[in-house]
Amino acid sequence: MLRLAEAADGFLARVRLPGGLVSGEQLRVLARLAGELGDGRVALTSRGNVQLRGLAAAAASQLTSELAEAGLLPSLSHDRVRNVLASPLAGLDRGRDLTGIVRALDAALCARPRLAELSGRFLFAVDDGRGDVAGLGADVVAAAGADATVVNGLAVRARDGVPDAMLACAEAFLDLRAELGGSAWRVADLPDGAARVRALVAERLGLAAVPEERGAADARPVGLVARETVGGGESAEFVPDDARFSAVLIAPLGRLTAAQLTWIADRLTDRAARITPWRSVVLPFPDDAAGVLRAAASLGFGTDTASPWLRVTACAGRPGCASARADVQSDAAGFAARWPGQIVHVSGCERHCGRPAATEIDVTATSEGYQIAGV
Repeated sequence: MLRLAEAADGFLARVRLPGGLVSGEQLRVLARLAGELGDGRVALTSRGNVQLRGLAAAAASQLTSELAEAGLLPSLSHDRVRNVLASPLAGLDRGRDLTGIVRALDAALCARPRLAELSGRFLFAVDDGRGDVAGLGADVVAAAGADATVVNGLAVRARDGVPDAMLACAEAFLDLRAELGGSAWRVADLPDGAARVRALVAERLGLAAVPEERGAADARPVGLVARETVGGGESAEFVPDDARFSAVLIAPLGRLTAAQLTWIADRLTDRAARITPWRSVVLPFPDDAAGVLRAAASLGFGTDTASPWLRVTACAGRPGCASARADVQSDAAGFAARWPGQIVHVSGCERHCGRPAATEIDVTATSEGYQIAGV
């Protein structure tokens, strides 16, 4: 049965979406479950996953059944280790689509019993070369290049060999952890972990080490994103001229109502939506993308660079967290307006849950009010 975590506002369920990929039907299921069993909202996370909050403990059985039926819970034994980031715009604005690699990686991960031993913090990332998810601290990173995909510093020439190379890194981590007799959660927890994992996988798979060249991370996308090229190239596909734009919508503080989720589902074509690590949603090539953007703005989504939701995040705060000293969700918008253009995170206590690595202004609730760092 699905494991629920207890919070001050009830129980919460983490629903993992490898690569942030979620279909329209799956969004409708999540919206219905949030309304029937939770607080009516879905929270987006920095790993491109979602959470249902305000659940009763007795909801676990129904959630397990319905999430599994929707394809959102393919393996109970491996659920906590299905942590996969992917470049959200891959194949939409340029380059090749990573969906096939992400799907293959997820399926292979669930098919290897031993990998269920990984911790829930162990993280995979599949980057299309722009550097947007390669720099988010994943344990295993596949970075696509012109001639090969580089997995933790090892060149993998065949595209279909990328999932195996990534999982070989995870298995090497487990072997090294057992050898040291420890209980490390991440590769970085092992002495010289990255180099030792790389050397072990290179020996086992016969892969050569190469210098890692990661592109500079793009600015957080928002609004309409145009496809740079149409047709041509090994992995390109024809996209009609009137459907060359994808829409990137920011969820205010990473929270979406059941009604907003259903609205998104209704505007998807035959492609899955993509939840980003920046708590936004990508709609690939919707019909009338400009109209979708206008409607989204009226529904409260952030749709341009002037939106305060582009650079402000906050933890659950009161009443959702017993440790929080303030209702940071209500206060966060005011802090965003105070430091326009800077990345602000508002925390309800010193634990700083959900704080992005790129945070520039750190606002923390204390017993005497908010403490501000980074100004």
